[in-house]
Amino acid sequence: MDSKDSSLINALRYLHMVVFSGMIMFFAVVYAAVTIPMSIFSTRIARNVAREWSLRVLELGGVKLKVVGKEKLDPNERYVFISNHQSALDIPIIYQAIGGQISFIAKKELFRIPVFGWGMSAIGHISIDRQSSRQALISMKKAVVKLEKEKISLVLFPEGTRSKDGRVGEFKTASFTLALQSGVKLVPIAIKDAINCLPPNSLRVRPGKTTLEIGDPITLEEIQGKSKGELCGRVQELVKAMVEGGVAESV
Repeated sequence: MDSKDSSLINALRYLHMVVFSGMIMFFAVVYAAVTIPMSIFSTRIARNVAREWSLRVLELGGVKLKVVGKEKLDPNERYVFISNHQSALDIPIIYQAIGGQISFIAKKELFRIPVFGWGMSAIGHISIDRQSSRQALISMKKAVVKLEKEKISLVLFPEGTRSKDGRVGEFKTASFTLALQSGVKLVPIAIKDAINCLPPNSLRVRPGKTTLEIGDPITLEEIQGKSKGELCGRVQELVKAMVEGGVAESV
């Protein structure tokens, strides 16, 4: 390949990144602008709009999603989903894979983004301050109330930040305060290969395939008597085994 061909390929890649980023920003603003007033009348419908936005993100990026284990979930039940965190595509992936009424617990910085952050607040996602244990605990209590009152499921990323290499990082025990207090089943989920479609510190989505695998729901009886540390460590093992393609015994 000569330098002219290489320059052309790089130029096309840059153009794809610019177009994709612009379209994502456009759809984010449009959908957020729709969800904010809509949430006044129906948060449920507003969440469906957000799910539609996630579909557009994956379609524009050429990201194909395979879901494994969806039959393990009862559409009439609420859950707390515990997920690894590979990429900025994780939220659209989870929206598409799980469906239904879900809310995310996300870092407070995302809620400060004009329009987009307002839309997140409007549809009921919960802000968490990772620098303050006290504020994080308040957020967890709000999440438990929301889970009970609105009959929704919650999604947690206990690593706290995205993986730099795709491997599962250490889970933070603080997230499992909510898991123990929620009164619902926990479900470990594993996102695979999303990091290949949108690597860290990149705005260029690469078309490709991703998988979300749903583990066996963990019952309240299985949780009973376990400390946060024990539960955290065991769920981390389950998620890690799914990501790496292995098999882990249940809690």
